[in-house]
Amino acid sequence: MLIEKDFDIREILIKTTYQIVVCDENSFKSVPVAYGSGFFLNYKENLFFITADHNIHYEDHQNKKRLGTDNFLGIFNNISNKQELNTIITPIGGFYFMESIDLSKEDLDYELIDVAISLVDRTKFEAPFLTDEDLKDDNQNIIVSPNEQKFEFLEEHIIEPSEDDTYYVYGKIRPEIKGLFFLHRKAIFMSNLKYIQDIGNYLLLNTEDQINDYEDWAGLSGSPVINQNGKCIGVLCSVIENSKSLFVKPFSKILPLLDTISIQEKLLKK
Repeated sequence: MLIEKDFDIREILIKTTYQIVVCDENSFKSVPVAYGSGFFLNYKENLFFITADHNIHYEDHQNKKRLGTDNFLGIFNNISNKQELNTIITPIGGFYFMESIDLSKEDLDYELIDVAISLVDRTKFEAPFLTDEDLKDDNQNIIVSPNEQKFEFLEEHIIEPSEDDTYYVYGKIRPEIKGLFFLHRKAIFMSNLKYIQDIGNYLLLNTEDQINDYEDWAGLSGSPVINQNGKCIGVLCSVIENSKSLFVKPFSKILPLLDTISIQEKLLKK
């Protein structure tokens, strides 16, 4: 049953942004390689999980080439596993990651595309994805409570960027292990972002204030970038310190990849 109601933009941000952990082994018990964000999209009857590729392949992007090492990504379900004193994590595998090749160059030099996509089977999820936030407005009215079901984007939520809209990002930054088991991170809303122009394969957005510290954004990579109506223009990929600039991979570049992945998966099943 579809329930229509007015959503606070902060609720949409919290419930569509999924927190991820990246490790170099698949038990997720080692020291994480990275933390980040991602989101689910229902597209042409398939469910995809989308994030920034540098979350999984940080060293590739530092070296600007594929090194052949894959890390493992898991999504926090925000459900306590009391036997192990930690939260349940759902592993997501089978990521497609891409490069673009400049055919005009003799050496066929390639550029890494900073988006990673997995075609997932929801029937294999062993636990739901829930909120762990407790957010109230100025009048103490509940916006989001812990253990509420999170959302997935539908095709109708995908839009092109507009200079008339205002954009928002949510995520968790500055991870810190407290005690033996407790992971503490700061939840943060980035507001009043404005679309400036397309630059190559990305959208350039500007913040209101200068980005003075990259760590204020580290952990937001892979987040959906949402306008004031809850519609999404793409994936947050990077920011430039000591500037107002951030770069977003738009859906105009992502949707063809989703179509290609769907065709590839069907071929593999034959």
